[in-house]
Amino acid sequence: MKKLMLIMLALAVLIAPVMALETLTKDNFDTPETQVTPEKDYYFPGDALTVEYRILPKTDEDMKLIGGEDYNTPRAYTFKTSLEDPHWTIAIRYNYRSAIKSEDFTGSKVKLDVYGLVIEGELKGVKYIEVNMTGKVPSVTSRLETIDVINVSIEDAEEDALPPLQIKVVNNQKFGEDIQKVRADANSLKSDLEAAGVQYNQSDFDEIYSLLDDAQSLVSQGKYLEADEKITQAEEKLNEIAAQADKLKAETERDYVEDLLNKAYLNLSVTEIALNKVAESKNYSTYVETYAELKSQYDSLKSQFDDANQMITDKKYSEAYEKLKELRPQAENLLSSIIELKTKIENEKPEEGGGLSLPTLQLSLPFSPLYLAAGVVVVVVAVVAALKLRGGRRKWDELR
Repeated sequence: MKKLMLIMLALAVLIAPVMALETLTKDNFDTPETQVTPEKDYYFPGDALTVEYRILPKTDEDMKLIGGEDYNTPRAYTFKTSLEDPHWTIAIRYNYRSAIKSEDFTGSKVKLDVYGLVIEGELKGVKYIEVNMTGKVPSVTSRLETIDVINVSIEDAEEDALPPLQIKVVNNQKFGEDIQKVRADANSLKSDLEAAGVQYNQSDFDEIYSLLDDAQSLVSQGKYLEADEKITQAEEKLNEIAAQADKLKAETERDYVEDLLNKAYLNLSVTEIALNKVAESKNYSTYVETYAELKSQYDSLKSQFDDANQMITDKKYSEAYEKLKELRPQAENLLSSIIELKTKIENEKPEEGGGLSLPTLQLSLPFSPLYLAAGVVVVVVAVVAALKLRGGRRKWDELR
């Protein structure tokens, strides 16, 4: 019999409905009544504050929802603060005569169970929850930082059911450091652009320096919010120029390396033609071997150049610039080596080669389709280079 009763009791527990609190949203609450004393636009670390935060239901029906359903099913409220050495007094005012429950707490995070007040089987609900706290403003790492004085999270409620109470805190030293940093970064960017051969507008940098001068003056007047806006504008302007600069640096480097590779290709073509004129030379096999090595180097550099150019298309300007800087000396050395080989072949003497000497590119070459093709290549490369040079001068203004 006892076993049967235990089984029946266990089944009753399993099938009994689980009581759950209704999920709250910001629509269940009125705008909290808040007060920070002293009331200022910004505060400094160490300032002592007194804070009030009153939680209010929006309607009479919400009074019954924002608390628990009865004493056995409370709704938990968790309060957090960024203030140092906080002391809390939290009171619950019920919707029944003068029924009030009040508790004191310490610590940066406190939890309060709000029970439902049931009188003669009727849930009376909560008129308000009042939070009073004292504490000191903490230090911050940014020049102007917004911190939570009181942040409330509620059991079975949306995250943003209640808004946080916030203040702005000033780090005076960081204001000076940030002004100096932006100025130094602007100077460094100018030097970087000059070293990369990129043209820039001085007026853009003058605007940054003017904003920083204004910010410095405002800081000395204690107008930190206005000063922060000026520094932010200077930072944004510098970032804007830097973003353009990365693109221009990459494109400028690309154009230079591309010109080197075009010249290398042209001279390789002329060298290949010239090789046919010294086929009987005792150095012919050496020339051919060297030519093959240089052609292989060219193919490798051209492939890497194409990859870097694709980076520019993909707006990976910094990566492209670094890659092209790496390719620049290799392309310069390649062009120098090709010209050196071409010169040796052009200067091959009859007694060494057993044949006629080959005229150099500076002299009139015998008319033939091969030489005509080489001449056309020279003209095309020259025209392309000229167009790119003209386009390069306009790049900065087009980006503005």
